[in-house]
Amino acid sequence: MLPAIVLIAEGLVALWFLLFLTMITSIYLDGRGYGSGVKPKAELAFFKHIRIFVTLGISVACVVTLAEAFELI
Repeated sequence: MLPAIVLIAEGLVALWFLLFLTMITSIYLDGRGYGSGVKPKAELAFFKHIRIFVTLGISVACVVTLAEAFELI
């Protein structure tokens, strides 16, 4: 019973992450038409590396989930 609960919880986390990414994408698409303003360096650095952040986050989540599923950690 506990493994089923854990798998359901992991699925819900993946769903939450996809909804979060959809929300972030929606905010980005809504804000594209506002014109360009002066952006701080931190914001520019974040947008420059966002693909790396998302890829690394998904990869780490998958590795930790698999390691936990196969009882490696």
